[in-house]
Amino acid sequence: MSSLQAVERTLSELNLLGPDGWPAWTQVLQKSYKTNYGRSDDPVYLHLASKTRLGAVTLLAVQFQDFLQEDGRYLLFQMSITDQNLLSTIQSNQVGQLAWQMPKSREYFHLTGKFYICSAPRQVTRYSPPVLPHISTAEDLVAQRQQSNQFWEAKRIEQWRKLPPKTRASYTWPTAGLLPKSPATSFQCLAMEDMTEVKPASNRDSIMSQDGTPNASMSSPSSPSSVTSFRSRWNSTSGSISNIVGDGTDNITSPTSPISLNNKLRNDNPQKILHDIALDNYCLLVFKPLDIVHFESSPLPPKRTIYTTDAAGNWAMNEANP
Repeated sequence: MSSLQAVERTLSELNLLGPDGWPAWTQVLQKSYKTNYGRSDDPVYLHLASKTRLGAVTLLAVQFQDFLQEDGRYLLFQMSITDQNLLSTIQSNQVGQLAWQMPKSREYFHLTGKFYICSAPRQVTRYSPPVLPHISTAEDLVAQRQQSNQFWEAKRIEQWRKLPPKTRASYTWPTAGLLPKSPATSFQCLAMEDMTEVKPASNRDSIMSQDGTPNASMSSPSSPSSVTSFRSRWNSTSGSISNIVGDGTDNITSPTSPISLNNKLRNDNPQKILHDIALDNYCLLVFKPLDIVHFESSPLPPKRTIYTTDAAGNWAMNEANP
């Protein structure tokens, strides 16, 4: 028996690995999630606490997206590259704490771990997602990273397709929390259907140079001013942006209209341009827990379980005083 098999058997005997091979806490957390949220479409927010390099404490809310099916140790959250508060917090300190209060089962989870940012390929961010050994099987390190990048980009697109149209539309809006508030025209896009299967618009390609970097005369498609820049370009050539995104009224063509999507799309389709800007802004915030406190207040006395991991990735589970 190999040393790895011996470790796996030992962990299984200690009930630290679930039936799917991942640490037991993954089953506990996912079961609790199903119990509390079921098939609800309501957004789920967790509180994120972290410290900057200067020691300042930050407290933010992050929206839960999904559990990574290929590896139960990772949790996925939504993030916009234009969210400067969240982006700067993660890039300043990769380690953070999440507090997850379950609304029905009277339990909560405190999770401490590392964050990774899975952004569009054209973006450059710190802490890109890790290479998963069972996903990246190549022996060469460069090939492993390439396979990993392809895997994470596929997951980003997959999660984008799962978003509700209203949520997709929000990735065209100006930077959250910015003062003063942008004009109402900045928030006219209220719903957006997935267009990842549509051929990229040539106009969008024209704002990028041959090496994939933005032309000097155009703002970056994912910069905070990208949507404003797009509106000005569109207004100067074809009319009002309201003709593209609509304002919620019935007499304006919306990008979600079945007619507009079923029509043959031209290469200069402005809906596709706006969609791709939103897609470039969309990121997966990947979280890998390293320590977990699970508190259950329903039993009497309450139950507190602590899961910890060592440098080798081996998990230990202990019950503590409530």
